[in-house]
Amino acid sequence: MRLSSRLALPGRWLMPLMLVLFALTASTINYVVQARQVGAQVLDQETRRLRERLSVEQSRLSVQSGMDNQVLVRRLVGGMGLYSGMQHTWLLQPNGLVQASLVRSDIGQPFGELLRRRADLAGVSGVVFNGPSEVAITVVHLAATRQLVGVVPFTTGRRLIAVVDLGLPQAMRFAGMQQEALREGLLLLGLTILLALVVHLVWFRRARRLALALKRMGEGELQARAGLQGHDELAMIGSEADRMAERLLSGQTRLRHLVDLVDRSPVVVVEWRDEPGWPMSYVSQSVAQWGYQPGELLHGELTYAQLIHPQDIERVTIEAARYFKDGPDEHRQEYRLRCADGGWVWVDDRTTLTRDEHGVITDISGILLDITVQKEAQLAQQEQAEFLRLFYELPFIGMAISAPGSTRWLQVNSQLCVILGYSREELTRMTWAEMTPQPDLDQNLALRDQMLANRTDNYSMRKRFVRKNGSFVHTEIDVRAVRHPDGTLKHLFATIKDITERLQAEAAIGKQRDLLELAESMAGLGSWVYDTQSQSVWWSRQMYRGIGRDEALGPPPDLVAYLDCIHPDDRALADRFMRSVPGSEEMITAEFRRHPDLGALRWFRGSVQSKPTATGHHTYSGTLLDITQLKLAQATLEQSNAALEQRVTERTAQLRGLNEELEAFSYTVSHDLKAPLRGIDGYSQLLEEEHGAQLNEEGRQFLVRIRRGVLQMGDLISGLLDYSRMERRTMEHQRVDVPALVTQVIEGHAADIESTDVRLSLNLEPMVLKLDREGMAVVLRNLVGNAIKFSRTRDQPVVEIGARTEGAHRILWVRDNGVGFDMKYHDRIFGIFQRLQRAEDYQGTGLGLALVAKAVQRMGGRVWAESQPGQGATFFLEFPS
Repeated sequence: MRLSSRLALPGRWLMPLMLVLFALTASTINYVVQARQVGAQVLDQETRRLRERLSVEQSRLSVQSGMDNQVLVRRLVGGMGLYSGMQHTWLLQPNGLVQASLVRSDIGQPFGELLRRRADLAGVSGVVFNGPSEVAITVVHLAATRQLVGVVPFTTGRRLIAVVDLGLPQAMRFAGMQQEALREGLLLLGLTILLALVVHLVWFRRARRLALALKRMGEGELQARAGLQGHDELAMIGSEADRMAERLLSGQTRLRHLVDLVDRSPVVVVEWRDEPGWPMSYVSQSVAQWGYQPGELLHGELTYAQLIHPQDIERVTIEAARYFKDGPDEHRQEYRLRCADGGWVWVDDRTTLTRDEHGVITDISGILLDITVQKEAQLAQQEQAEFLRLFYELPFIGMAISAPGSTRWLQVNSQLCVILGYSREELTRMTWAEMTPQPDLDQNLALRDQMLANRTDNYSMRKRFVRKNGSFVHTEIDVRAVRHPDGTLKHLFATIKDITERLQAEAAIGKQRDLLELAESMAGLGSWVYDTQSQSVWWSRQMYRGIGRDEALGPPPDLVAYLDCIHPDDRALADRFMRSVPGSEEMITAEFRRHPDLGALRWFRGSVQSKPTATGHHTYSGTLLDITQLKLAQATLEQSNAALEQRVTERTAQLRGLNEELEAFSYTVSHDLKAPLRGIDGYSQLLEEEHGAQLNEEGRQFLVRIRRGVLQMGDLISGLLDYSRMERRTMEHQRVDVPALVTQVIEGHAADIESTDVRLSLNLEPMVLKLDREGMAVVLRNLVGNAIKFSRTRDQPVVEIGARTEGAHRILWVRDNGVGFDMKYHDRIFGIFQRLQRAEDYQGTGLGLALVAKAVQRMGGRVWAESQPGQGATFFLEFPS
C-alpha cells in the first residue's frame, strides 16, 4: 500500500487540519524568529545594565577607597549581590588578593587560586588576566555560557570583577513569548472548530451518508442504496453506486450457485498467490473433509507449504519452480497434506497457471483430489515387495529355497553366491549334496529326513561346503519348512551364515590368551574376575604363581579363603579394600604382602573395578601386580632422601649465613663508598663557591664534570642498594587496589607531568590483586618515570596506563610515544646497568628496569616490552588473577 493512501484523511478532518497546520506553522515561524533574537536582545540589554551599575559602583568605591574605609568598602561590594542576576563580585587588591566579596570565605584568598577551584568560573580568568582596559569599564560575554563578566579598574591599582547570570532574563523573555504564542494558537483553534462545524453541516453529512452506503455494499449488503437526491457530484456518484449494486447482486446469485456445486463435490478448489510459502487466496468449503475451515487457511495463519509433508516439500518445490519457469501451465503432482487432526492424506493436485502477455504468472489455481486409499494400497504393495527383496538380499547372510524331495536349490540370493564362489545360474544347476563333504552330508540328510517325516519343522547345524576353488567354507545353516494349507511340504527355506572368520577369530583368541598369560608372567601381573550372578571366580595362572597357591586347588571359594593367603599384618587392610568396592566403574587400589607360609616376602598392588551387567548384577574384576622390587627400591630411595634432606638443611643454613654477610657487606659498601663521595661533593662545592672565580673556563668545566660524576656515583650506589634490598626483602602479599595505587604513583610524578606537559591517559578497569604493595609501587614508579623521561622530547608527550583481564591473567601496561628501542635489545634492557640511550641525553643509572624485572619476578609475575625505534614503547605486566 502506498504511503499517500496510508496518510489519507476524510475531507471533514483534512480541511480544518490543514487550516490549523497553516496557522500553527505561521505562529511557530514567528516564535522561532523572535526566539533567535531573544539571546542577542537580552545580552545587549544586560550588558548596558551591568555597565551602568558598574559605573555607579566605580564612583562610590573610588570615594570610599580613597578614605581607606575597609568596612564600608566591603559593605558596598556585598550590597551588589542585591542586583538581579548578580552571581559573584570581588574587589581585588593590586597584589591579586581578594579584598571584598559576596562570599566571606573568599576574602584574603589569591584570586587565581580561587578561580582554579571553581570549574564554573573557568572563563573568568581569561577576561581578568588577558589585558582588560586600565581606564575604562570592560564587559565581556563568556562564549558558550550564560555569564557576563565586568571588570572595573581603579586608579589605585584595584579592580572590581562582577559576574552576572543571563539565565533569568532570558527565561523571563521566553516565558512572555510562550504566553503570546499560546493565546494566538487558542484563537486559531476556535476559528478552525467553527469553520469545521459549518462545512460539516453543509457538505460532509451527505458525503458520510454516501460512504456508509458504499461500505455496506462492500461488506456484501448489495441491497443497500445511497438514495441521494439532487444534481450535485455526490448525488451522481450515489446513483451510479446504486446501479452497480444491482448488477453485482445479479452476478452474486449466479456465483453462489456455482460455489455450492463445488462445495458439494469431493474435490477441493484452491487458489494460491505466487509468494513464498504459497499463501492461499481461496479455498472451497469442501476442505472441511480434512478438518479445516476456509477462514483459518485464508487469514495467513498457515501457508500452503506448511501443510505439505516435510518429506515431499523439497520435491514439490523443485517441480513447481520448473513448471512456473518453463511450463506446462497445466500439470499434476502427488504429495501428502497434513490434516487438522495431525494425520496425512495423499492428494492428486491438478494445477493451472495463468500468465499475462509478458509471461508473468498472475493466477495459480488447483483442484485437489483425495487419493489416500489408492496411494496407501500402492505404497503397501511396493513396500512389501521392497521388504522381501531387501530381506532376501541381506548382505551378511545367504538364503536359498530347495524342493522337499530333492537336494537341488530352486532359488539362491547374491550373498550365498559370494559365500560359495559360484554364480546364481551355476548354483541352481547344482545340488547342495554334491557340495557337502562327509561326514557333514550324512548328518545333514538325517536332519532333512526328520523334517520330511513331519517330526520337526526346522533344524540347525554346522557344516562345511566345498567352494568353487576347492577350499572349505565353514557355515551355520538354519532350515525351516514352508507348508501348504493341508500341512504338506511346499519347499524348504534355508539361511546359510559364513562362520569361517569367526572360527579363525576364536582360534586367534585362544592364541592371544596364551600370549596374555605369558605377558602376565613376564610382568608379574595376575588378574581375576568374579560374577555375582553365577557366584563364579576365575584366576589367571599368574595369580596362582604370585600368591603361591596350587593351581589344582582352583581359586579361593570366598573372601575368607582369599584373606588366608595375605600377610597377617595386612589382612585387615586387604579385607577393607575388598569390601569397599564401589558400585560405579571407579578403580580402587591397595598394597599388601602375601602370607609368609606361601613363600618368600612378596609385595602386591591390588586393584578392583565393578561393572554392571544387563541383568542388574555386577561383575568384579581386578589385578595383582608384584611390586616387590619397587618396594625394595622405594626403601633405598627413602634412605637416600633422608640423607639428601640433611645435606639440604646444612646448605640452607650456610646460605642464610652468606645472605647475612652479603647484607652486612652491602651496608658497609654503601657507607664506605658514600663517605668519600660526600667529601668529594663537599670540597668540590666549596671549590666552586670560594675559588670558582680564580679558575679559567676549562677548570670550571672540569669542576662541573666532577660534581656530575659524584651525583651519578651516588645514584648508582643507591640503585644497587635498592636492587639488593628487593632481592632479599620478604614479599608481603596483600590485596592491592591497582587503580588506587596507580593514582598514588601519578600524584608522585605530578611535578614532572606538569613541567613536561605530558598528556596522561588512563584505561583501567576495576582490579584487585594479591601483591606486595611496596614492590608494586616501585615497579609503577619506575615505568611511569621512564615513560615521562623518554617522551619529553616529543611535541606532545603522551603516556597511557591501562589494565585488562585475559582469562586467568591480569595485564597492566604503560605506553609512551617516546624514542622507543630496537626489539633485538629486548632482553638487554632488563639487565643491570644496561642503557640504550646516552647518559648525556637521558639521565639515569640503568638500574630502573632491572629493579622492575626483579620485583615482578619476586611477586610471581612476568614483564616484557614491545617497541620500535622512534615509535614509543609499551611495557606489559602480567599477574595471575
